[in-house]
Amino acid sequence: MFTKIMIFSMCLYSVGQIEYKSPSASRKFYMKYAPTKLKVCQQVGLRAVSKGVSPVEAIAVSFVETRHNNKLKGSAGEVGAMQALPKYWLKKNDKDYIDAGLRAWKYYRNLSTSVQETAGKYNGAGTSSLYARKVQKHVDKLNKLVSIKSIL
Repeated sequence: MFTKIMIFSMCLYSVGQIEYKSPSASRKFYMKYAPTKLKVCQQVGLRAVSKGVSPVEAIAVSFVETRHNNKLKGSAGEVGAMQALPKYWLKKNDKDYIDAGLRAWKYYRNLSTSVQETAGKYNGAGTSSLYARKVQKHVDKLNKLVSIKSIL
């Protein structure tokens, strides 16, 4: 069972992994954007638990897709922190992009045997794609953090 503290810890770690070109840019980022990104990450993690999705996997997808930015729109029309395509994953008159992303992830996760396979289907790029490997790498890092937290 994931607690709010575990999800908060994963989000602190995840937001801290965002890299910028210079130390001064990083300081400016943390002062201005970290609270918002932390909030989006927590929303993704907490909603994942309520939807029956692994919060570790959902946070990893949000990190790889948008660095926890819920306002981004992709060139193919994908939206939100998890970059779900509205025409497939948003319910009629719904604007909850996080739930749409979780709905998509859960659908592909049920068709897959591994995180990397799920990420490949979710992104449409295939299991061995760079995207799928990035999601798997972030999941592995977050799982290590969760296992350390559960020992403490």
